[in-house]
Amino acid sequence: MIRKLTYLVILVTLGFSAVPASAFFENTVVSPRARAMGESAVAVQDAAYAAVLNPSQLGKLDGGKVSASYVKPFRLDFTDFFYLGTGIPVSEKWGNVGVAISHFKVGYRDTSLLKETQVTVAHGFGLYSDYHSRIDFGWALNMYNVELGKSVTGFDPGSDTAFSLDLGFMMTLHKRTHLGFQVKNLTNPQIGVDNEELHRRLVAGISYEPYDGIITTFEFDNELGEETQYHGGVDMTIVQGFALRAGVLTNPNKLTAGFGYSTHGFGFDYGFSTGGGTLDSTHQFGLNFAWGGEAK
Repeated sequence: MIRKLTYLVILVTLGFSAVPASAFFENTVVSPRARAMGESAVAVQDAAYAAVLNPSQLGKLDGGKVSASYVKPFRLDFTDFFYLGTGIPVSEKWGNVGVAISHFKVGYRDTSLLKETQVTVAHGFGLYSDYHSRIDFGWALNMYNVELGKSVTGFDPGSDTAFSLDLGFMMTLHKRTHLGFQVKNLTNPQIGVDNEELHRRLVAGISYEPYDGIITTFEFDNELGEETQYHGGVDMTIVQGFALRAGVLTNPNKLTAGFGYSTHGFGFDYGFSTGGGTLDSTHQFGLNFAWGGEAK
């Protein structure tokens, strides 16, 4: 079964073809924890962000979790990005679900120049499990809506909506090693009167827990038509409920760091990344609440 699933991932990847880059729905990091860990997330379990980062992470949930985050990318005053997502346990047999909504807006004073809204519904379920290992699969349906503001001459370009499908795959070996894969926008969504193609990406990574409370991860992110990015990060619990995080990534080269604190189900996350060149650094903040077990 593992061999067949590996072939499926390869075939899906080969189905990509060269396309021009899109100006809409850039790859904004939704999770402050992921940002702090070198923007790595595909193989690091996080139920509330799984719908958009890797839906197969929903396959095994010990509890539910809801998270909200906020960021001004590169501290640009005219931008705002909001995220709200949840992972909800449903059935050990039939799997679990995730829902997420993100909103990015660009404005000047009281004028709205651009609004991008993404709504995602995801489902993850187990394919195989034994005492040492587990295989999970997931899918996500995305709705993208973009709305452009009026020009100075009064022209209204209007809005448009597109839909797409993501696939995710997660393999756990001996409970400490996790392999994660995600294919983003598999169905080649197009938006606007010019049929602008949205970003399509293949992300693959591995995380390893050498000791309880320590997570190390490495992944690559291959966006169609762009150079491959490499990400690496670490999450280290210092004392009960408090974790320090750090990481690096390439193309552009960035350093990242942050921390997380949780108590009685409530948590706070902070992530920082350098600008990778002439841009300013980015600070991201998040709140979360977990229930019904050891939700991750």
